[in-house]
Amino acid sequence: MGLTSGWTIATAAALTVLLPISCLLLWNRLGQRWWLRLPTRLVLIAAAQLAAVLTAGLFLNDQYGFYLSWSELLGGSATTPTLPAAAPVNLNTNQLRRAAAAGHSTIISVVIPGLHSAVPAEPALIYLPAVYGDPRRATQRFPVVELLAGFPGHPQTWTGPLRLQHILDTAIAAGHVQPFIAVVPSPNVVPGRDTECVNVVGGPQVDTYLTDDVRTAVLAGFRAAPEPHQWALMGYSAGGYCALNLALRHPNLYTAAASLSGYGRPMHNRATGDLFAGSSSLRDHNSPLWLVDHPPTPPLSLLVMTSRQDTGSYRDTAGLAAEARPPLTVTTVVLPRGGHNATVWTSLEPTAFTWLSAHLTPTRPSPPSPPSHPTRPPAAPSPTHHQP
Repeated sequence: MGLTSGWTIATAAALTVLLPISCLLLWNRLGQRWWLRLPTRLVLIAAAQLAAVLTAGLFLNDQYGFYLSWSELLGGSATTPTLPAAAPVNLNTNQLRRAAAAGHSTIISVVIPGLHSAVPAEPALIYLPAVYGDPRRATQRFPVVELLAGFPGHPQTWTGPLRLQHILDTAIAAGHVQPFIAVVPSPNVVPGRDTECVNVVGGPQVDTYLTDDVRTAVLAGFRAAPEPHQWALMGYSAGGYCALNLALRHPNLYTAAASLSGYGRPMHNRATGDLFAGSSSLRDHNSPLWLVDHPPTPPLSLLVMTSRQDTGSYRDTAGLAAEARPPLTVTTVVLPRGGHNATVWTSLEPTAFTWLSAHLTPTRPSPPSPPSHPTRPPAAPSPTHHQP
């Protein structure tokens, strides 16, 4: 059973219930020999406690996507996708056409190299809507939404706990969301370090990677629309901060951004380290709360979603809404209750995708070329007859 399998979590939960019951039933049935009875009781108690810790750990891992396999948990390397996205990707046309006929999307694994950022090649996932494989749309380009995970997190967090494929397929089929390509890159490019998606002074240039390299790869590899009004960002937790910050810093590349339980200024803690080498100016210019309050004001649309009980995110959401000035617009959605977890984010996704879709300029299939006809020579003029 896989680390994130539902059977794994269910088995651990069953052991958490059964082991304490076994401990109670066997407590006084372990014989009269104290040297055997005492260690057996200790083993039963320890097993019950370990099962409870294991269940809690598996549940948290499933919610946040810390590790995706047993080998990764035990120190092995994660599975690396092999399809490069720095050049046109050789997609399986038959697979895409079958998906289009069945009305479901396709997830493609790629590797996106840091051509301009020098970030090592990182795995990413590409969501292609069902109509991408429709032969009648073979020349159509699609808008793009870039999805950013929190810290720690993986692209698979979106396709696993956050149910991206099911939610988007359902919304597109219902007509609530226009078909678009969703690119899910890896924002956490340094194991164990939270770079906050910024260009770290003396460190990885993650901002450049997510805005420049990802865009270059997607435009080269897929039928993605190139215009800024056809690109948007969305993220949860730290990824929500990243989405807001990158959109505000690069309004020439994006038209909108959505944040699920994000915040308005970069974190500074043991996981981040000193991202800006002590520069308060760099920190300000990577703080959405500062950027919305200082000119120039970009013509962007931002959606900031949180819950009232998520205190830090709620505080920054109120601050962003209060400081926004035209042509920037900030739309807020505040749930009355809910924590900082995948359950809340999954509940917000349909609304967020619908809102983003409304802010992306739709694309249309290119009209079919008119049939070509051989050019006929002009008819020879009729001879003129003169009467004598």
